[in-house]
Amino acid sequence: MFLPKGNGNGSYTPAPAGTHIAICVKVVDLGTQRVEWQGDVKLQHKVLLAWELVDEQMTDGRPVTHSQRYTLSSSDKSTLRKHLEGWRGKKFSDAELGPGGFDIKSVLGKPCSLIVSHNTRGDRVYANTDGIGPVPKSVKVGAPQNAPIYLSLEPSQFDPAVFAGLSEGLKQVIMASPEYSRLSGVDGAAAEAVEDEVPF
Repeated sequence: MFLPKGNGNGSYTPAPAGTHIAICVKVVDLGTQRVEWQGDVKLQHKVLLAWELVDEQMTDGRPVTHSQRYTLSSSDKSTLRKHLEGWRGKKFSDAELGPGGFDIKSVLGKPCSLIVSHNTRGDRVYANTDGIGPVPKSVKVGAPQNAPIYLSLEPSQFDPAVFAGLSEGLKQVIMASPEYSRLSGVDGAAAEAVEDEVPF
């Protein structure tokens, strides 16, 4: 049996630009990631949020989804904090930050108004999250079609079954983090070295 040819980079279709009613269907802890920007390298804890767009469908009838990676930060300047505050319609108090405060898992399954914009790099169009706001009171939002997914890399909360169900791309990103290395007992760099030794 021959391994079939792949389909390149896949048929990525960005979410349409504009304002959409959406439901958060995924909150995934990506762990600490190496980020390089204009020659400067930083280690930043990242989290991925994904939404199901209520008003947009793919050709097969499934809802269009849109995702955004954020630095897990409560700084006044952080995009995550600005977007969460826009979503909830009010700023965070000091008591809502830190241990025992706001749990980002609480956005899972919650509806919002999602502002999506496009930018082009090379021959590809990418969708970005420009802002998040509450859903107008007159709009009724039903249940999402996609099953909600939550993954934490905290040892007491980590669910191997949820991790196994993620896309290969997301799993590779998470496996490169020190948080995952501590959970699995395998060093991220060592895991990459093993993968490079293709035995067949």
